[in-house]
Amino acid sequence: MPNLSRHQLMQLAALAIAVLVLTPGSASLVAETRQVSIETLIYDLKSPDAVRRQAAARELGNARHRPAIPQLAALANDPVAAVRREVELTLERMEDIQTLPGFIAFASDNEDDIRSRAVAALVKLHLPRAIGVAAALTTLRERIVYRPDRDLEVVVEPDVPVDPAVVSTLRVRIDDSERGIRRTAIRGLGILRAKPAVPDLLRIVREDRDEGLRFEAVRALRKIADSSIAGDLVAFLNINDDDVRDELIATVASMRYRGAVPELTRIAEQTKRTDSACVLALAALADLADPSSAPLFDRFKADEDEMVRLYANEGIARTSDSSMKTRISAARLVERSARVRTAQAFALLRLGESEYLDELIRALERSTTRDLAKEYLLETRGADRQALFAPRSASSAARAELADVLGLIGDPDALPRLQELAHDSDKDVARAAERATRRIAVASSSQ
Repeated sequence: MPNLSRHQLMQLAALAIAVLVLTPGSASLVAETRQVSIETLIYDLKSPDAVRRQAAARELGNARHRPAIPQLAALANDPVAAVRREVELTLERMEDIQTLPGFIAFASDNEDDIRSRAVAALVKLHLPRAIGVAAALTTLRERIVYRPDRDLEVVVEPDVPVDPAVVSTLRVRIDDSERGIRRTAIRGLGILRAKPAVPDLLRIVREDRDEGLRFEAVRALRKIADSSIAGDLVAFLNINDDDVRDELIATVASMRYRGAVPELTRIAEQTKRTDSACVLALAALADLADPSSAPLFDRFKADEDEMVRLYANEGIARTSDSSMKTRISAARLVERSARVRTAQAFALLRLGESEYLDELIRALERSTTRDLAKEYLLETRGADRQALFAPRSASSAARAELADVLGLIGDPDALPRLQELAHDSDKDVARAAERATRRIAVASSSQ
């Protein structure tokens, strides 16, 4: 064979590879080689060498080879922490409900970091990758560990089953030696709406000395929404910690417990207008809409504080009669706050001025009024629902939020509109419409 230059040798090598790839049966040869490699990795999971076990787990995770999940989960009791740590990370990469037994085992691991990740993973398994319009921008771990103020809407969907073993595991971890794990477990029980955990969470509220964990327990109870304990929560409204007290006020209001009206009225009347407790108590009274609160709402409707005015007008919306219509319309003409005007539009809609429905829908397009508009639209009465379900032009953000509202209302008459939105050119809108359709299906099947 004549002497060839290095460049010529490289060309021949490239040609040989091309021939191999193009030759019939070469694809099966590559696949067979890869299969042997996977089988070898699974075999190495039982190796007496811890380094080989760890490397095998890592490579199976990189390949996301889900058939290996049972063999990986069996290593939850491996004597070497580095192997267990690698296996837990690999199970997270699988993103598969079959990993649940493995995470349950890892949730009691001796290593704090392994235990912590497993507890968070147990919750993550039950949630979609995108929750709400902006969820894709925030990881679940950030939401349930580091950002306690942003997770109110992070809850399991009604059609997602939760294994009782998961709830039992999280309940045990409420008393973990590591505070971070305790917090994640408490938050997870709320996200999964774990009603069996209500007694444990009440115990945290009543007895724990960590105010941050008491706050998390109240927030979890708010998500679980077991109204039978509302009376127990009212007894804690005189708690010294502002954050826990404020969360208690909001939770009692969300449970629509009118037995709290006297205590909430006392808080609204005796605390300073600039105190968050005053504003939240007024907001809670507006939610409860007890007729006895009407004079209080009337007194505060023109207050200097924007939030006090907002909730006073919201209370008026739920408790007043048609005699207030002219006064609310006049006040709205001079009101500068977009949020207060939204509350006034809600009041006028409730009093029969149906054109204000469009005003609330437009409010979905503005970040300052979006949450209020959603709350008010959820209370759309039967006479106005067909108008709410009708097609209309709106921004993609407003369409997505409106789809969410329709799903939460749960009226099957909204399904034709949701079917249209499910084919929207905007992916967030289509996803919201699909989720709303599932919610209505679940609500209808349970009736």
